[in-house]
Amino acid sequence: MEEQEGFLPEGEQEKIVEPVRIAPLPYVEKSFTHWGQFGLLIAFLGAGIIVGSIVSIIIVKIMSPHIHLLELEKEILDPANANAMKVMQLVSTIFMFLIPALMLGWIVHKKPLPYLGFNLKFTWEQIVLVVFIAVMALLAGSLLGDLNEKIPISKHLQDYFKNKENEYSEQIMAIAQIRNFSEFLIALFVIALMPAIVEETFFRGAMQQLFISWFRNPWVGIVVTGVIFSAIHFSYYGFLTRAMLGIVLGLLFYYSKSIWLNILAHFLNNAAAVSQLYYYSMKGKLTKDSLNDHYPYWLGLSGVVILFFLLVIFKKRSEEFLAEDNLLLSQNNIS
Repeated sequence: MEEQEGFLPEGEQEKIVEPVRIAPLPYVEKSFTHWGQFGLLIAFLGAGIIVGSIVSIIIVKIMSPHIHLLELEKEILDPANANAMKVMQLVSTIFMFLIPALMLGWIVHKKPLPYLGFNLKFTWEQIVLVVFIAVMALLAGSLLGDLNEKIPISKHLQDYFKNKENEYSEQIMAIAQIRNFSEFLIALFVIALMPAIVEETFFRGAMQQLFISWFRNPWVGIVVTGVIFSAIHFSYYGFLTRAMLGIVLGLLFYYSKSIWLNILAHFLNNAAAVSQLYYYSMKGKLTKDSLNDHYPYWLGLSGVVILFFLLVIFKKRSEEFLAEDNLLLSQNNIS
């Protein structure tokens, strides 16, 4: 700074100020490489699947002593055991996704919760944009679902994937027996809210952050995480829809740095499906076909276009808010 001042007139020298120092984000301990972090995350995921399965079975056995463990897979699909099925799903997803993400953050990062995105730094404008983004993502997802079905595959694979879809539909039908408003609220919590919290914490808070840092490219990290997010649901005919949703959620988190906006978008997507199940259940028209969403192509295309522009606006508003927030933070640190 002293050398620069020598080239300026005396009156201008007083105008020079030190560069604004932005407070650093929570950082990764140097002792953990990207491979090390990835290995920990996968190890925690595997352990979570095992422990979650054991704990889920114990809880189900306590809730429904009549269920035989050797016939658990069959009996859990009985609508009479719907509550046990919901608890089993809730517990298993917590152990599978939430706990591994929190453990990775606790071990590797000095400030795990802020790193995973658990902060309340967002605006009402962002919330409104997220609501509209979630709606447009539903329309765009329907178009991609129709496209997914038109991809040519062999008869053997077609039969295999359709059988898997039928098994998934049976599981949904088993837990979708919503007979009153109270059960609807419980379903919203178990099927819509909790999966949104645990999956966003794992995929966007932990995995996406790791991949972006590892590949040194935000788009690569977001797309790879979105593809894995879709693949782990083991649904061929819903693959493109979930991959698109994963990428949209990835962009929301990357732009806003707040996992709560992701949870809101994910919850709204799940809540739309639960509300649909509730509507058909109350009408007595709940069937496997009623679980499929199909909209006119023009509506799906409109959703894609509007979704793109909404994301552009969300990016701009998020950058403006974060820049303002960082400026205030730097001023508070200086003062």
